[in-house]
Amino acid sequence: MKLLNTLKAAAVAALAMTSAAAAQTTMDGIQSDGVLRVGMADSLPFQWKDAASGEWRGYNVDMAGRMAEAMGVELEIVDATWSTLIPGLEGDRWDVAFVDMFATPERAVKVMFTDPYYQTRQVVLGNSRSDIATWDELNSAGKSIVVLAGTADEAVAKEEFPNAETRPMVAEGLAATVLEVAGGRADALIASELNIKLYIASNPDAPLHIIENGRGIEAQGFSYAVRPGDTHLLEFLNTWVRSANATGLSGEMESKWIDNFQD
Repeated sequence: MKLLNTLKAAAVAALAMTSAAAAQTTMDGIQSDGVLRVGMADSLPFQWKDAASGEWRGYNVDMAGRMAEAMGVELEIVDATWSTLIPGLEGDRWDVAFVDMFATPERAVKVMFTDPYYQTRQVVLGNSRSDIATWDELNSAGKSIVVLAGTADEAVAKEEFPNAETRPMVAEGLAATVLEVAGGRADALIASELNIKLYIASNPDAPLHIIENGRGIEAQGFSYAVRPGDTHLLEFLNTWVRSANATGLSGEMESKWIDNFQD
């Protein structure tokens, strides 16, 4: 009987320890470890790795730093690509996918999204030497649209241009896909209007233009992403987004990183 009671007590203690471990949230882990881990992939001007210094720069880099400061923890930026952002989040390589990501139903199957923190839309980039002048001309057999793998642009391309070939490209950032269009290896590229306009402005001699300038896919918001069930962390992030808007921090960051790039 004494042995049975001992075994029962051990089982109860083990169950309690398992339950306590299971109850620990990502937010608890951030606080106990003293580190906020964010996954980032190149997308100027929101976040990009400076080739000369090897340091991350941009809107979301500053935002993540301010957020970690508010949490009282250190910030750790983990290098990712667009195709690894969600798998890395699922695999616990980072706590938040802290990038300019469109919240789509397909992605929401795997992650939870914050409220949007910035509004933009997608446009179509073409080669200015090409004879393709309209979306209708692009939407035909034999035409190809390159998109950055792991982004929402692939689904948009297939929906808006079903007759053209959509070609996802695994790359560190947008530049590689833009070069496909500039070099004539693809007829067009779909990406956010802000990213496209900044690239054109930074490379005025490149043979690039927006096809049907002024036309775009319906405006969407960029959001951050967390793992399903991380409700405490999600609520904190949403509170942060609302606070940043109310206090003017978002405007300050937009002026520093976005407006300056567009001027």
